Amino acid sequence: MKIKNLFIISCSALFLALQSCNNPNNSSTKENAANAEVSATDSRGKKIILPHEAMRVVVLYNALVDDVYMLQAGEKIVGIPQQIYEMEDTYSFLSKLDDRIKNKSIATPTFGGQSSNAESIVGLKPDLVLTFNTDEDNINQIENLGIPVFTFSSLNDEKILEELKNVGKLLGKQKRAEEVTGYVAEEVKKMRASQATSPKKIYYAWSKGRIMSTSGKGSLIDMAITLSGAQNACPVPVEAPNISAETMYKWNPDLIILWNSKLSDVYSLKELEALPAVKNKQVFVMSPSFPYDPHTVKFMLFAKQLRHWCMPEYTQEQLDQDVKNAFEVIYGKKGLI
Repeated sequence: MKIKNLFIISCSALFLALQSCNNPNNSSTKENAANAEVSATDSRGKKIILPHEAMRVVVLYNALVDDVYMLQAGEKIVGIPQQIYEMEDTYSFLSKLDDRIKNKSIATPTFGGQSSNAESIVGLKPDLVLTFNTDEDNINQIENLGIPVFTFSSLNDEKILEELKNVGKLLGKQKRAEEVTGYVAEEVKKMRASQATSPKKIYYAWSKGRIMSTSGKGSLIDMAITLSGAQNACPVPVEAPNISAETMYKWNPDLIILWNSKLSDVYSLKELEALPAVKNKQVFVMSPSFPYDPHTVKFMLFAKQLRHWCMPEYTQEQLDQDVKNAFEVIYGKKGLI
C-alpha cells in the first residue's frame, strides 16, 4: 500500500513539474522582459527611456544600419537611408542578411544625401530613431514630434564601443552588444601591444576626390592610423583641415590613403607628381569600403588594412583571415565574406 501511495505521489509531482514547465506564465517570461522599461545614455549625455525594448526602428545613417545588423536586430528596422540601396558593396553585403534589403522593400524616409523627411518618419510609426549627434535640426524636429532619438558620435574607439553597448540596451540586445564589443576590445588590445618601432607616416584624403582635405590629430581617422602602428602625417589638431600642395610636401607622407576616391585623383595632380609617395606608387584606395567603415567597430579592420600597407610582414593572407574571422564574430554568421 505504501509503495502504491509513493508511486501516486511521485506521478503527481512529475505532473505538477511538467505543468509548471508548460505554464503560460513561464512561457511569457521573455515577453514580460521585452515589455520591461529600458534606458540608455546617448552621445549627448541624454538618457533615453523607452517603456519597452524598441520594436520599430528608423535609422538615418548607413553606419548605424550596419550597427543594428551587428546586434542581430535587423528585423526591427522599418526605415533606412536611401544610400544603402545605392552603395554597391554595402547593398551587396546587407542583402545577405535581410531579404528586405535585397528586395529594396524597407522604406527610405530620406531626401537626397542625408536629409530626412520627418513626415515619412512619423508615418513609419517608429518607437526609436538612430542618428548621429551632428544632425541637430532633424533631431530636434523628430523629438518635438514625440519620437525618442538615440544619437551616436563615433568620436573614437571608446565611444564607438560604448555607444554600441548602449543602443544594445534599447534594442533588447545587450548580451549581443557585449559579445561584439568584447571581441573588438580584445583585438584592439593585441594591436596596441604590437606597434612598429619606426612608424610610417600616413596621409588620409577625404572621399570624392577631395585630396587636399584630411583628418587631423584627435579625429577618428587619427585614432585608426595610430592603432595601425603608423603615424598621422597631419600634425594639426583640427578635425578636418584643408591644406595646400606645399604643405603636403612639407609633411612628406610615406603613404597616401584614399576613401571612395580613385588613384587617378592623386596621380593626375601635376602639383603632387614629385611627391615621394606619389613617385613610389604608395597611394592606396580603401576599397571596397564596407568592410573597413571606421564609424563602426570595423575601425579595427580599417587599422589592420593600414597595417598591411605599412608593414609587409603583416601579409595579405593574414589580413584576409583576420577580416573573415572578424565578420564571423561581429555579424554572428559564417561565410559572409
